[in-house]
Amino acid sequence: MGKIGRTTLLGLSLFLLCGLAGAQNMVTVPEEIVTYPNMIIHNGKIATMDDTSVGLNTSPGSTAEAMAVLDDKILAIGSNAQILRLAGPQTDRIDLKGRTVIPGIINTHVHIHNDELNYWVGQNPEVLTELAAAYNVSGKTDEELVQGVKLAVQEHVSKTAPGRWAFIDVGTSGGGGSGMGPGVAFLAGNKFTMQMLDQLAPNHPLMLQSHPSYVANTAFLGAVEKLYGSELSLEAAGIDEHGRVRGTAPQYKRGLIIDQYFNTRVGELADIVEQALAKNAALGVTTFSSHIMGLRFLDAFNMLVRQNRMPIRFAYTHWFGFQAGYSETANFYRRMGDMAGMGDDYMWMAAVGLGSVDSGPPRFCSTMEAPRAVKEMEWCQNDAGSVAYETTRTAIANYQRVAVGHAYADKAVDYFMDAIEHAMRDNPAITLDYIRSRRFTSDHCGFYPRKEQIPRMANLGMMISCGGNVLSRSYPWLQKYRPEYANRIAPARSAIEGGVIVTVEGSGVRGNVGRPYFSSASNFITRNTEYGVQVAPEEAIDRITLMKMMTSWAARFVLKEDVLGTLEQGKLADFVVLSKDYFTVPVEEFAEILPLMTVVGGKVEVLRSEFAQELGRGPIGPQIEFRTGRRYSEPE
Repeated sequence: MGKIGRTTLLGLSLFLLCGLAGAQNMVTVPEEIVTYPNMIIHNGKIATMDDTSVGLNTSPGSTAEAMAVLDDKILAIGSNAQILRLAGPQTDRIDLKGRTVIPGIINTHVHIHNDELNYWVGQNPEVLTELAAAYNVSGKTDEELVQGVKLAVQEHVSKTAPGRWAFIDVGTSGGGGSGMGPGVAFLAGNKFTMQMLDQLAPNHPLMLQSHPSYVANTAFLGAVEKLYGSELSLEAAGIDEHGRVRGTAPQYKRGLIIDQYFNTRVGELADIVEQALAKNAALGVTTFSSHIMGLRFLDAFNMLVRQNRMPIRFAYTHWFGFQAGYSETANFYRRMGDMAGMGDDYMWMAAVGLGSVDSGPPRFCSTMEAPRAVKEMEWCQNDAGSVAYETTRTAIANYQRVAVGHAYADKAVDYFMDAIEHAMRDNPAITLDYIRSRRFTSDHCGFYPRKEQIPRMANLGMMISCGGNVLSRSYPWLQKYRPEYANRIAPARSAIEGGVIVTVEGSGVRGNVGRPYFSSASNFITRNTEYGVQVAPEEAIDRITLMKMMTSWAARFVLKEDVLGTLEQGKLADFVVLSKDYFTVPVEEFAEILPLMTVVGGKVEVLRSEFAQELGRGPIGPQIEFRTGRRYSEPE
């Protein structure tokens, strides 16, 4: 038996001995004050993950057969006999029949609420139609795309009144999510500029888009200013003199829907968010972290918290100083004060955030060498003196934890660390020990950290959230840069060996369909892409380290390691029952590991029908469809 089991049972034995002594003296206890576990799971393989040591480690900690839950916390862990003796007449006993249990998965970067809203808009297209028009332009050459954009803009202007928004997708086919569609280079290369749009549509807000490239006209900026009631500077919005918009551009479309349509429909938005969270519980996710794009989302989440309707937990990044490219972001965060960790166990503020310090390839910020045409598409948003840099420096100098909401390549992370060290010079109270205690974070790991960066990141105590899906997204760009840069793509092993804690981020449910969470995560072990190519196999890690990245280390990332991330007495009862044993099945079968039951705070949020039938009860929560086939999914 592990250490936790012995400690837990010692306390329970003392309790039982006191009860026996009372019985001998004929002392009776009123039935209504006797407390029994609400739930006992037994006859299983419960991986507590209570070995939280950092580094490549093959120990998951202690294991147990059974666990008792009282209210929202773990009461005891031990053998079947030791735990079942605690059961009362109303205790719900669940026979696991040998199945594996793990702590609830903590997804350290996923936009669950945005994904569900996108799905909802797809099911209710009239909402977007009410607010804005949408057009698609295709073409293989620049000339064809120019002509297509002109025709789309002319149609919009001729058919709609001034002031009506339009989003025009340009040449998005053929590139998948890797950023290689023809529209990406077309917009990044100034083939259609703000000035050209202004000539065609001086009074209609327009945005051309081919992620990660965007171009807006002057009327678009004016419309955003009107929506948010604040002055919008080009620099703060990450827009250059040609109208090219940085990676935070999706906020504008989201903001239009969230902050205009749902301004008087917060209750309806809360229903959408609640459904989204429940669907992700079906993936085995019990906590997630994300920034919030759209002011009304915060209202919707708070409504769910107040009404005790949160299916899973949310560590959110406060990004509102950057909402709509606010020109006073540094002063906004200077006045905020340290709020990291404020909230309750279902929703708390994890950090203040930068929407992005770069975007996806090729609109990222790297030190990698490439042909001139490729390097010209790069764009660094947070270099010294920029709004993002000054905001980072100011926020840290004023005692705030900062999380980068989107970092894809290494040079942008260099600038972020420059800002941290600049803040230390600004305020002598911001010492290195203090910086390390704040656990500043960045995400995605598309082309970072490079090996030379790792000691600096470790010295600052940084943590990084990496996605297994970036292997497939980044791999095609090795053709544009150099094959030797493969070891910069999510180099989890080198980062961990160098003292940097790495966590896992994964895709959420899209509609009613999801991929098993371990499917993408297994890429950290196999280093395989969807193209059948292995990328930097020397960066592979073991399955125990991967599980720590999803649980105990991820709890540190969201500032909740005291109550989340492991299964121990007194911690919150968040756990997942798996269909297969994660610790023994071949890695090739990871895509077949499904969450049969997800419990959050002692409450069963999802019980899949196949397990429910076996238990002789009805299913609970969303019964999403799992797909294990190849499908590209990019981080946002």
